[in-house]
Amino acid sequence: MREYFFNAEDAEDTEELKLRVLCVLRVISLFFLLSLFACGYTFQGAGSVLPPDVKNIYIPIVENQTVESGLTIIVTEALRDRFERYGVLTVVDSLSEADAILDAKIIALKRQTKNVSSSDTALEYDLVLYLSGELKRVDGSPLWRGSSVKATKSVGSTSDVVIASSSDFFGGSIDSGDLAQLESLDVFRGQEQEALLDLSDDIARKVYENAVLPEF
Repeated sequence: MREYFFNAEDAEDTEELKLRVLCVLRVISLFFLLSLFACGYTFQGAGSVLPPDVKNIYIPIVENQTVESGLTIIVTEALRDRFERYGVLTVVDSLSEADAILDAKIIALKRQTKNVSSSDTALEYDLVLYLSGELKRVDGSPLWRGSSVKATKSVGSTSDVVIASSSDFFGGSIDSGDLAQLESLDVFRGQEQEALLDLSDDIARKVYENAVLPEF
């Protein structure tokens, strides 16, 4: 029977090997993070291009130039939530408390046919939301301006295009057993309402990234 002996030198070699492996892993992790920043990736809320004295922001009710009256509150709340989410800025309730103000305007909401059936019936639409915004100090000096920020979301107009395997289906409120019983108009309205919420959140994200986050 062969016997193995483990002495103190072996233990020291093992510990030294562990330390070397740990150092290599740390270097690899650091290199990976630096690569992400070099390729243009940003972590939400990381830093700000705004002057250091701009900490409190006032976001009034957005101006809505469309006939979709419900968008006014949806977009306003999406902007307020996005700007307060990461702790870089504090959204305040009045202009007197603010260092800066974000004025936003919903320019248009367009429905563009994406897919049609053989009988020229629209099966899927693209909802496209356009918004302009200006971030400025309370004295009126500009900090950022975006003349046309755009967000797009696809919407199914019939039960045939509400695919049970899609991420929207699993995240939505429509069950597969209900699809056959729903009228096309009901499906479209439900999908469009969810799409408007997603559009508002997406366009708020783009405004925040353009106005606040530094470029890498």
